[in-house]
Amino acid sequence: MKGMIKKVLLVILVTPLFVACCNEETYEITISGLESRALITQGTSFIEYDKQNSIDKDQLFIELRFTAIEDIVSGGRGRNKVTGPAVLQAAVVPCADQVLINKNRVESVKVEVLDTDNNNEGLDVTDQMVVQGTDISLSEVIAQSEGLLSDFLIGFSDTSNIPDRIVYVIEATLDDGTMLESSDGIISFN
Repeated sequence: MKGMIKKVLLVILVTPLFVACCNEETYEITISGLESRALITQGTSFIEYDKQNSIDKDQLFIELRFTAIEDIVSGGRGRNKVTGPAVLQAAVVPCADQVLINKNRVESVKVEVLDTDNNNEGLDVTDQMVVQGTDISLSEVIAQSEGLLSDFLIGFSDTSNIPDRIVYVIEATLDDGTMLESSDGIISFN
């Protein structure tokens, strides 16, 4: 009998949590920025490139991070109609059944290196950029992801035409016409 009372009390206390969790919320996600940084390999991990040192060209990787703004645009099927202790309602976390609406998408990304020893002459290296650890080109990643990108690393598939001192510039074009840009300081190669 004692075990049965505990089970009934547990059901009474936990039921509001389950019911409260099931409201769908709708989020609008808008890509708002592009961040990047130069990384190098150190063993099996990556560390930020120290601009005081020179590196081999095949050691350089660029981390791309698309930042976004998330707005809750609706509370789903209605307000929480669960009655009970306020502590229980405040402790509820959102469910996994949220609706996401992407307000914009990445249409294209261009990677250019500027030769700092030659009047910052630009060289488009987009076709030479692949996702770290794969042979998948940057263009393929964008096409496969349908423009919904987050964080990833890219590196050079071919370094034969890369100057010895560069600054990289990454430009992303979104489907709403927004242009995002990111670059980093001078990178010196051996």
